[in-house]
Amino acid sequence: MEENKTRGKRFVDWLESLRKGSSWPAARAALRRSLAFRPGAYPPAMPYVEPFVQHEGEEGWKRNAYYLVASLYALKDGEHGTGRSLARALYEAQKQRDSQSIEKRFLALLDADEDQIAYRLRQAVLLVEGKLDFGQLLDHLVSWFHPDRWVQARWAREFYGAKQGKEEALPEGQASLKEEVAE
Repeated sequence: MEENKTRGKRFVDWLESLRKGSSWPAARAALRRSLAFRPGAYPPAMPYVEPFVQHEGEEGWKRNAYYLVASLYALKDGEHGTGRSLARALYEAQKQRDSQSIEKRFLALLDADEDQIAYRLRQAVLLVEGKLDFGQLLDHLVSWFHPDRWVQARWAREFYGAKQGKEEALPEGQASLKEEVAE
């Protein structure tokens, strides 16, 4: 049922297959190094992402989002966990450390433009411990610049909704993700 998977899930499956292969140390190094460049602009990372991106037929920002997620996945050495969003992980980090700077970084991330987003995501991912849902992250990043800014609103609901003890609201929002991603 490959067609029922979101693009993010398909891409995570691709990254997981890379991670299980013998080329993962070289791929991991190239992808991590690519965070110092604009997404998709570091040639050594291309052999690990381009075969998948070409198959998907993505261009522009969407194509760059794949490169960005691959580099963040490598940064966390493949610590993928379905269902744990970056917003939720940042909320947990803030709560655990009792840190106001995490909220400031989260707000800066929500306001990131295309020139800033790679840097701010890298900072955010480094703040969190444990697994992240990289498939969901890709699904959200491809829509990051949607005029309605629904991704930023959803992330804010997850971050602040969790703060107010409304975790129960998340599954409903996640159920609508399929509709949001399908656009």
